[in-house]
Amino acid sequence: MKRALISGLLLLCSGTGPARAQERVYASHLMVDQEVTIASRISGIIESIAVDRGTAVTPGQPLATLDAREAEASVREAREEMELRKAEYQRAQSLAASKIVSTADLDEKKAQFAVATARWEKAKTLRDYTVIRAPFAGIVTEKYARVGQKVVEDKPEPLFKITAVEPLLARVYLPEEELLRVRVGDPVEVVADRFPDVKTTGEVRFISPMVDAASGTFQVVVRVRREPARTVLRPGIAVQVRFPKARPK
Repeated sequence: MKRALISGLLLLCSGTGPARAQERVYASHLMVDQEVTIASRISGIIESIAVDRGTAVTPGQPLATLDAREAEASVREAREEMELRKAEYQRAQSLAASKIVSTADLDEKKAQFAVATARWEKAKTLRDYTVIRAPFAGIVTEKYARVGQKVVEDKPEPLFKITAVEPLLARVYLPEEELLRVRVGDPVEVVADRFPDVKTTGEVRFISPMVDAASGTFQVVVRVRREPARTVLRPGIAVQVRFPKARPK
């Protein structure tokens, strides 16, 4: 009984017949795999904001833009340096063919060109960071950014929070007696705790290979089918996960 309480097992007292008696019901909360707080990778001043709370975003979609003038100047400067080192290296190659420049000098010019090229690539990357983008598809659930706000690379501040829409999951902890009764792919029914008429289906996607010795339970993750008409079913809501009647051992 103690293990059943720890695992969140809800005993069904209503209904009749063996099928209803063997139905297993566990308490859980809906969740998503991905929820991240977005900060700027570089220092700068926020110039514009492209989203608000509730905005649906796609991977790579711009969320905000920093003033890019300094970054653009750095790119131009790095490119000029790279072009100079490239010309020096090419000239050294011509002179080396005539034995006027030593192999060591040629290698030095080659290295200088390579370093300048790397600095140009880094400058372009930092310029790209002036556009803050969504890392995955989801919903903007928090917006802390403000136009004119100064962000500092060494002390990153949260600017947005992005919550994934899919997959919608539920995690339950089953007593070890269920080990031989549940399998990946098993169908389940998911019912909102406070809205018993709001139901959907799901499927077992993960069964932990470990049993927790202290509680005698193991973790099972269910992927829940999201239905547009069932807007109540969202991350954080309390639900009951109903497994079909138990298989014979």
